[in-house]
Amino acid sequence: GILFEYVLSQVQCYDNFINPVVDSLKYLTPLAYDVMAYCTIEALASPDKQKIKHEDTNLSQWLQGLATFCGTVMRKYNIELTGLLQYVINQLKAGKSFDLLVLKEVVMKMSGIELMEEVTQSQLDALAGGELLRAEGGYFSQVRNTKKSSQRLREALMDASLGVPLCLLMAQQRESIIFVENAACHLKLLGKLYDQCQDTLVQFGGFLSTHLTPADYNQRVPPIDELMKKYHLQTDTAFFLNRPRLIYNIHSRMESLRRSSKGKTESANESDAVDLEMRALIESVRPLVPAKEISYVKSLQETVFLFLSLSALH
Repeated sequence: GILFEYVLSQVQCYDNFINPVVDSLKYLTPLAYDVMAYCTIEALASPDKQKIKHEDTNLSQWLQGLATFCGTVMRKYNIELTGLLQYVINQLKAGKSFDLLVLKEVVMKMSGIELMEEVTQSQLDALAGGELLRAEGGYFSQVRNTKKSSQRLREALMDASLGVPLCLLMAQQRESIIFVENAACHLKLLGKLYDQCQDTLVQFGGFLSTHLTPADYNQRVPPIDELMKKYHLQTDTAFFLNRPRLIYNIHSRMESLRRSSKGKTESANESDAVDLEMRALIESVRPLVPAKEISYVKSLQETVFLFLSLSALH
């Protein structure tokens, strides 16, 4: 434990130590990896360290270094992820969003899903394509061989049923961040924390929709009316999380129509399936939408627009 505490202290101070330290950890035993994971969570939860800099406008260097270290080491070695993910959930439950930086780095390093503030036209075109095209041309850093690490992350999330709670807590935190964070926080820092919540939610939601089967996603993620009524999510977030569910339901409806109406063409069955699913969704969502947003779900065309992804619009 003492050795890991010293190593982690150096990683927090000097970010150029991260890669050499991670490479040297290949000689550890499985038990040592567990001890290191515990020491990492202990360092993140330390009450003696401030997670924001003295000027109160940026996250501390030690937190950024430790988050990068977590993502790098978790990707390279088969280390238990559940404890770290549960720690992030506990922080969100307490109304603290600083540690979302750790989750963002872990997802980025292990799955290759990168967050970018500015993209080139070529990258924008690549992001509008399929999974392979997005991975090859959609990001600045070409992350290779993430299949095994992304599978480990998926298994850690699903085995402990942490995927959906993380999404819900991030969505709730995004809306309440200006109320539950420290009232003395600088306005610039609050803006950064809000953006971090939004970015991590989009990144994590994209990971779940990509690495879960449609049937598994449909089973685990609640329907849109439950997200809005029970969990008090905003309309845009509820539609975002339910986009894969809607696609799965439309395909299931198409299969049902294909079996029951053999005389119709494929396009006619598809059109009927979309119409039936969207009209049912409008009826379930309309009573829950705030008055200022009711115009968005008045017609079928406007509701379909809300369910389109950025790649589909592009």
